Amino acid sequence: MKKPLSLFLLLALCACTPKTYLWNESATTVDRAVYDEQYRLNQAEWDAAFAWLSDPASRDLPAGRYDITEKTYAKVQIDSTRAVMNFEDHHKGIDVFYIVSGEELVNVSRPENMTDLVSAYNEAKDVEYYRSSSEFKSVVLKEGDMIILFPSDAHQPMLPPSGERGPIHKLIVKIPFVRAE
Repeated sequence: MKKPLSLFLLLALCACTPKTYLWNESATTVDRAVYDEQYRLNQAEWDAAFAWLSDPASRDLPAGRYDITEKTYAKVQIDSTRAVMNFEDHHKGIDVFYIVSGEELVNVSRPENMTDLVSAYNEAKDVEYYRSSSEFKSVVLKEGDMIILFPSDAHQPMLPPSGERGPIHKLIVKIPFVRAE
């Protein structure tokens, strides 16, 4: 049986800085159990995603959606951070954020801590929105940083770390979450 990629090999493949986050509920540390299982169950999608992220040409693409495989796709986002954003919760997909330039604050919460439903779950778009959370942790992502958010990680992205809106250029890869049988 193939072993999952080590975090160091993962970093080498995607040519990211050493500051990479796989989130868990206690800290910005590697949730190795979830990552290892997802990589084992869906290796081809992860390998394709990291190959796309490691290609310097992906950083030069215009804003828009790009298919990586039949199941995995990326969005290039060139925008500004926002003072107010809702939390979003996905049931079937994993988000990988890679910051090309700029910085953003991302609040991460357990789905059960979400409050004030704004928009009920849309299965076609795999998202539901909440206004707030009773408990969350924050991480600031800067150029070259990456975070991987599983369905257990509701998140509020695109916030300005300094409170002042600023430009942000990021790559968002959407990988299907595979439920073990």
